[in-house]
Amino acid sequence: MHYWALFTAVVVFGVKYYTSLEMRKLEKRLNTVKDDLHLAKEKHQQAQERLDTVQSEEELAQERIRCMKETIEDIQLRMTAKDESDSDEVLVTDSTSSPRTM
Repeated sequence: MHYWALFTAVVVFGVKYYTSLEMRKLEKRLNTVKDDLHLAKEKHQQAQERLDTVQSEEELAQERIRCMKETIEDIQLRMTAKDESDSDEVLVTDSTSSPRTM
């Protein structure tokens, strides 16, 4: 009868030891996964920051392009208006004096 109790105690302690070893392995794997997850989160955050930076630079560039287009259109409009006003002027020449506009 004592043998069964001793055998049962050895089996219980053996199972506990085996379980503790497997738990250590599992904890190591879990810590590895946690570290990898942390690194992935950091990479994601860096990528998100880079994306935000690129988007703000893109918006700034689009704003500059829009301003340049407006400036070019304004210059073209002013040049067209100036050309039209120049063509409305009449050139009067006199044989004794230099040409003048009226």
